[in-house]
Amino acid sequence: MNRRVAGTTGRPARKAAALTSALALGLVLSSCTSSDADARSYTVPDSLCGTTVDPALLSPFLPSGEKLTTREESPSGGTKRCTLLVDGEQSVVASRIWWKQGDGVAQVGSVHAQVGKGEVSDDSRSLFSATGGVGKTEGCADPGHPEQNLFTVIQVFAPGKGDAPAMKRLVPAYTKAVEGSDECRPPQGAAGS
Repeated sequence: MNRRVAGTTGRPARKAAALTSALALGLVLSSCTSSDADARSYTVPDSLCGTTVDPALLSPFLPSGEKLTTREESPSGGTKRCTLLVDGEQSVVASRIWWKQGDGVAQVGSVHAQVGKGEVSDDSRSLFSATGGVGKTEGCADPGHPEQNLFTVIQVFAPGKGDAPAMKRLVPAYTKAVEGSDECRPPQGAAGS
């Protein structure tokens, strides 16, 4: 009988300890899975330095934070770079780069650290990985860049923000927006020019 009494008095304490542990674990897990959108004090932009992009496509790559700023640069050779910084930290870089004809998205991606090997689309116009992607524009030409094609590059630097399925949607959408921009002129001699 003493065993039963001793076991009975210990159960409520063990149950309480187990319940407390389960509640604590639940709180920890819920704080880890809270959405970055809930922790953002800034608005996800609807363009990358003037090139329209759906904020829903960009959102998966942006971390929580207070302030988003944009920095635009043209480092060399016709490259244009748009950097999104969250609280001063580089988060996403979108580039437009002229590259020699004959090379494809894999060659362009190979020199961008965040792109990695990635997966090439069936039409060979885009390459994407969890943290980067490359798109090849169609119908873009520039007399200042003869025998070159215009490519788009997206790189994600925000820790823990890789998402290959989301990148697979973002790269073609950004590339299409660049194709519709003033930077993309039809080649001379093309119909309608």
